[in-house]
Amino acid sequence: MILHFDFSTGASGDKILGALLELNEALETADFADVVRVAQALVPDVRVERTSLERGGVRATSFIVAEAHASHRHWHDIRSLIEKAGTEGALPQGAVALALDTFGAVAHAEAAVHGCDIEHVHFHEVGDADSIIDICCSSFLFNCLKPEAVFATPLALGFGSFVCAHGEMPVPAPATARLIEGLPVYAGSHEGEMTTPTGAALARSFVSAWEPLPCMKPQAVGFGAGSRSIPGAANVVRALAGTRASLAGLGESEAETVRASSGANDRTPSALFIEGCTLLETNIDHLSPEALAFACEELLGRGALDVWQEPVTMKKGRQAVRLSVLVLASAAQAFAGHTIELPGSLGVRSSYVERACV
Repeated sequence: MILHFDFSTGASGDKILGALLELNEALETADFADVVRVAQALVPDVRVERTSLERGGVRATSFIVAEAHASHRHWHDIRSLIEKAGTEGALPQGAVALALDTFGAVAHAEAAVHGCDIEHVHFHEVGDADSIIDICCSSFLFNCLKPEAVFATPLALGFGSFVCAHGEMPVPAPATARLIEGLPVYAGSHEGEMTTPTGAALARSFVSAWEPLPCMKPQAVGFGAGSRSIPGAANVVRALAGTRASLAGLGESEAETVRASSGANDRTPSALFIEGCTLLETNIDHLSPEALAFACEELLGRGALDVWQEPVTMKKGRQAVRLSVLVLASAAQAFAGHTIELPGSLGVRSSYVERACV
C-alpha cells in the first residue's frame, strides 16, 4: 500500500488525524473507538468527540478534544506518557517510535527557538491534550495502515501573522520554520497560519517523497477538516491509499494476467511504473570537457538518476553544452544547488517529468 497526502491548504494535526481515520475506517483497519481508547490511555480525563464539517463543499472529519484539568507539559512529561501507553499495550511499538520521533522533532525545534536545553522545553499549545492526541493517534492510525511509501505535495504555509501564547507571530511560526528545514514549502494564496508545528512535524515523520500524485490505483480516500473555513477553498487534508499501478493503469498481478492471455514473451517487463521526476537544465560555455565530465560524475555520485550533455548554440553563435540532470522530484531542491555549484552555473531551469521504469 502507498499513501498520498494533499497539503495544498496546509497541514495541521487535526486535519491529518481526520484524514487517517477516514482511511482506516474505509479499509477496516481501525475506527473511532480505537482513537478514543488510545487517547484515554494517554490522557485519562480527556474527552474526544468526532464531528463532520463541510469545508468548501467537502465533508470531512474533525475532532473536539477537551481535558478536564488542562496543563502545559515539558518534553519529558510527554515522553513518559507515550512510553507508558506503549508499555501498557495501548500503543503498538511502531506507533510509539513514530510518536516519539515526531514529538522529539518538535522538542528540538522549540529548544532551538527558545535557546534552552531540550529536557527543559516547556510546550504551550503543543503540550495541550489535543496536540498529544493529534500526534499519538495519527501515529497509531498510520501504523495500522503500514504503508510501504508515502508521497505528498509541498506544504502550503500561509502568510501574514497569527496570535499564539507568546503574542503575535509571523507565519510560519518559529517552531514551524525549524521543522520545515529541507522540506518543499510555499506560501500559497491563503492568509494566516495554514501549517502548524504539529502538522509540520507529522508530515516530516510520515512523508518519504515530496511529489505530485504518483501512478497508483486508489482504494480509499480520507478527508480531515481544519478548524476554520476559508472562502473559496476547502481547508482539508486529503489522503489517498492504494497500490502502485503500471503504465497502463494496471496493478502488477493484473498486468501479468493480461500478458499471459495475450501470449507476451517472458522478456516483457513485469510492470512499468510511473515515477515523478524533475529535469534540471543549464547551459555551459565556460568549462573544458574534462571539467564538465568531472561535474557529471559528481552529480551521478550524489544520486542523480541520469546526467547527459547536448551541444547547443547560444547567442552570437557561441557553441555551448546543455547539461541535463534527471532527479527524483523529492530531491530537486538539493540538486538544483548541486547543478549550480559544481559547474559554476548562474542558474538552472526545472520542469516536472515522469519516467516509466521497471
